Amino acid sequence: MAAPTAAGDPSYETLIEFLYLVPIGIVKFGPDGAIAMANPAAASLLMPLAPQGDMTSIFTLLAAAAPDLRHHVQRFAEPAGRILDQVTVSLEKPRVTLMLDISKINADTFMAVVQNVSELTEARREVMRRTEAQRMLASVFMHLSTPVVVVRQDGFILLANAAFQKAMGYDTGNLQGLHLDALLPPDPAGAVKAARLQQAVDGKPFQMEITAIARDGTRFQAVKHAAILNGASDRQLRVITLLPVCGSRRGGPEAAVAQVRTISLHRYRDALPDDWPRIAQRAATLVEDAVRPLLGPADILKRGRDDSFIVWFADDDEPRHNAALVRAAQAIRRVFVTEFGRRVAQAIATGIAA
Repeated sequence: MAAPTAAGDPSYETLIEFLYLVPIGIVKFGPDGAIAMANPAAASLLMPLAPQGDMTSIFTLLAAAAPDLRHHVQRFAEPAGRILDQVTVSLEKPRVTLMLDISKINADTFMAVVQNVSELTEARREVMRRTEAQRMLASVFMHLSTPVVVVRQDGFILLANAAFQKAMGYDTGNLQGLHLDALLPPDPAGAVKAARLQQAVDGKPFQMEITAIARDGTRFQAVKHAAILNGASDRQLRVITLLPVCGSRRGGPEAAVAQVRTISLHRYRDALPDDWPRIAQRAATLVEDAVRPLLGPADILKRGRDDSFIVWFADDDEPRHNAALVRAAQAIRRVFVTEFGRRVAQAIATGIAA
């Protein structure tokens, strides 16, 4: 089949229309570099290289970025064929990376395909950086004796080291791709979710006591430490260590201090079954107002689910935590004894030991 080369040939007109519509740059030029045709995509890429508006020669336009282009084209001795294949050239002004494909059609005709691959190039570099970083992380974490798991922002496990697998009774094939919540029991107060959301806001690490569920269904207490991986793009990766509490079924080293604690109003709710629907909302507001001043300036108090509160202590000073929780319990009792009338106060005195 003959190529459409005549200007009056309908197929030639169709080819020219196609070349003008394609989103990549196409340039037709002669052996001396003189441009015979450049579609709009090519013109938009090459025009910034012609501050005086002179787009007559592709060799001149790319002289700074590809100084050997003329030499390569003129030295190509074959009657037709590919001269340059996906060669990237970096431009300073504008600061972009172009990819060039140069082909010889015949002795008088050459074609250049030009694409802006700046974003693609940066994405490729980012993939390489992340792949190398993950390889190094895997090498480090897999040799730690502390149970460690790396999860994505959405909670799915990317990596679990041997110590974590042993603690949970799983192997890496079973854990990779599993959601971390599958290893935890229901969270009625919402403490785990609240801590995770708070960390997404401020990026700070935290520790909290949890109940983990081993593969055989056995539950054991552990302290979970969660931190966002330094340098992770948009806080995508979290590193979680699990330290079983001494005395539990899978006890290990002395556990760290839990920073996230819950304060439950369940015993008050259970002692006031008839009055609770009426006073629950006001009680929650009064309890929050009473407890907040007892905490440190950097501590966080949030309402949880199921008539509970979540305290996120800013440090790991366990004696301070315990003292604050004792004062909070006393303050909560005062709220119910003094704010809802004699009948509620008597019910509290009768139903809840001082």
